[in-house]
Amino acid sequence: MTEARQSVTLIQSSRHKIHWLSTKEKRRNRKKIMQALLNLAILFIAKIADNALSTTKTILIQRGRCLIAGTALAVSNYIGYYITKQIVSANSGLAMIAVSVASGFGCVLAMAVSNKLSKDRLFVNILMSDNKEAMQDFRDYLALHHITNVAADSYTRNWDTKTITVTAYAQTRAESELINSYIKQSQQKIKRVVQK
Repeated sequence: MTEARQSVTLIQSSRHKIHWLSTKEKRRNRKKIMQALLNLAILFIAKIADNALSTTKTILIQRGRCLIAGTALAVSNYIGYYITKQIVSANSGLAMIAVSVASGFGCVLAMAVSNKLSKDRLFVNILMSDNKEAMQDFRDYLALHHITNVAADSYTRNWDTKTITVTAYAQTRAESELINSYIKQSQQKIKRVVQK
């Protein structure tokens, strides 16, 4: 009987070890999967940063900020080399896909930040018409929309009728669009000269 009990105990013990080993392997596998996902996330974020810096560098060069552009280039290159090393050592198609998708996100991110932070160009609109009342209405429209303007007396082409010339300073795209829409909807002919 003791031998039977010992064999049962041995069998139960070996089953417990097998179960314990499989649990240990499951933990190891989970750890490997989590590590792989973390590495992919790091590569993804690094590539977004790389492309954002690369696009920012181009924008800064166009704006004449060479020192900051050079710094952005150096950091971008370092990140790029790191990513290349990781992809080559990983030998994974999934890593290449993640990095490729992140490239697009990085470019979009840099452009969005640039558009948000950049000032719109100032457009000077010089507007003329033979109809003095139409120009007074236009000047009132500009004032209503808080668009900086200057109205000055002027004459029509044949010098016999006095009219108004309005100079409007559109500081944003929205203000330029307001001026465009007013001119399109106007019943009177308005001549416009735009200076950048």
